[in-house]
Amino acid sequence: MSRTLPSLRVELSRSLWLISAAWLLTVLLSVVLVLRHEAEELMDEALRESAELIFGVLSQRASSLPGEGRDEVEGQVLPAPPHKEHLVWQLLDTHTGELLRRSHSAPPVALLTPPRRGLAHAPGGWRLYALPLPDGRSTLLVAQTRAERLESRYGAIAALLAAALGISAFWALLLSRRLRATLQPLAALGAQIQDYDPMRAETALPPATRAELLPVRSAIHDLGERLALRVRHEQAFAAHAAHALRTPLAGMDAQLALAQREVGEGARPRILRARAAVERLKRVVSSLLLMFRSGLELDLQDLSRAELADLALRLPLDQLELKVEGLSTDPVQAAGHERTAWVRADPNLLSAALANLLDNSLRHGAHQATLSLEARNGEASICLRDDGPGVSAERRAELQASLDRPGDDSAVGLGLRLAHLVAQAHGGSLSLDDPAAGEGSGRPGFAVRLSLPLADSSQAEPGSLRR
Repeated sequence: MSRTLPSLRVELSRSLWLISAAWLLTVLLSVVLVLRHEAEELMDEALRESAELIFGVLSQRASSLPGEGRDEVEGQVLPAPPHKEHLVWQLLDTHTGELLRRSHSAPPVALLTPPRRGLAHAPGGWRLYALPLPDGRSTLLVAQTRAERLESRYGAIAALLAAALGISAFWALLLSRRLRATLQPLAALGAQIQDYDPMRAETALPPATRAELLPVRSAIHDLGERLALRVRHEQAFAAHAAHALRTPLAGMDAQLALAQREVGEGARPRILRARAAVERLKRVVSSLLLMFRSGLELDLQDLSRAELADLALRLPLDQLELKVEGLSTDPVQAAGHERTAWVRADPNLLSAALANLLDNSLRHGAHQATLSLEARNGEASICLRDDGPGVSAERRAELQASLDRPGDDSAVGLGLRLAHLVAQAHGGSLSLDDPAAGEGSGRPGFAVRLSLPLADSSQAEPGSLRR
């Protein structure tokens, strides 16, 4: 199972948001603490200034203050139009603490007795400021409830939080967009690397667009050049080796053909076996030449199922009976197969892969083989099963693991490796299936499956075609 790698963009975005959130929380905490202290001071100053203002008004109306006619004014509520009072006031007798006058929302009992000058907390959740009047007989109290003070304080904090959150979110989104734009050259380089093929000049990496990407681009370009040089050397060596083998093999086959006519009947079976071995070597050499001459430049063609079957049936393997499944025996439907593209592949490379797989079957003692053509899991599935001795499940797993590891040829032969390379060149894969028992042989057999991309989603009626 492939592990999802962390994304630089996601990590940078997450870091940006975390730093922004931490910065915002730090600033807000500092501002809230400062605002809480300052709000308390502001509200206390409001109490003090209100008291001083009312003090001035009452001082100008000293004739109506307690003295003569005190009983008439004691506890009197000052007239006022209907309104909500955020600050209330009381006028108390300084010596007795009796309530002389009050605002219309002030409590009917004295808030603080005996009254003392300055800021103080009074029972019932009141915060007040007391100021004696000039007559020396009365004291003015200006008060505010704790709920009113909390409402003012937290209202200011909420407004500040909303403004800070809005501004922070705006700048964080702006920074996030800028971050995505800054990382765009990195994403573009990734797309360019994905299309980069050091064997093809038209896919060369463009110049780096950022200073930080220059060493990455240079390293990838140098690595591609080294890989391309190595591949060219290997291709040249394999091509020269295969070409050098073709002439001796052809001479051996000619000499064996002459010897077959000249020797007696008893020696002919041995010569026939030797010629069969030479023929297998010639097919392997031809496959090598085809692979390394073509490189990655495939001659892709649209092939129907019938055309694939014809490729397999025309392979020179007279000692192996081959049956093709997945074709219809109905002439009308068979004609449809001829016109409908099933896979897009290089017919020469595909023939070489099938030839090597069938040669493996023949070399390991198979007498019959079945080639199944079917659509499976959204791919064109070309499965070859033979009636040979097969291998154990452990050996099959070992072969599959060796195929899946690039450069590991310790467990697989040349035939499987060449077929695997052909499948990979077409964007497909080669897998070893758990085969059914061979037809009437009592042996487990061997099964190889080539999976290639479908050229068309059309399905064919099952059937068979035998060579």
